[in-house]
Amino acid sequence: MSKKQLLEFIPLGIFLLFGLSPLFKLDLPFASIAAIMSGSFLAMIYFYGSFWLLSETGTSKIIRIIAGLVFGTNFIGCIFCLMHWPYCSMYATISYIGLGMVLLISLFNYKSLSYKPLLYRCILFIIVLSGVYGYRSFVG
Repeated sequence: MSKKQLLEFIPLGIFLLFGLSPLFKLDLPFASIAAIMSGSFLAMIYFYGSFWLLSETGTSKIIRIIAGLVFGTNFIGCIFCLMHWPYCSMYATISYIGLGMVLLISLFNYKSLSYKPLLYRCILFIIVLSGVYGYRSFVG
């Protein structure tokens, strides 16, 4: 793994471990603080560093910037839903719309190898957001 991938996957693993622990009824100490910190770090990485982080995909600059903005908004929406903060459904809706746009762009250019990493990230983030938002909607 390269340093770019480690910078992305270590906070993502921490966020998934601590952020999704309420879904599995795990009582981990300081889980909410760890989820907020790692999710915020991921949102900052994607929002500010998407141009650098996604540079090896070979997509155009504007696609990388849009994907970074959408992925950063996705993590902010997940944090809002996990912590039961106000306007979480608004952030989730904005994230779904943005992820849908990136998903469509990736699907239209699926034959190109440069769009496949964006497609896989987008599918993973849709699954994570759906799990978190579904948990928030059904539990209360």
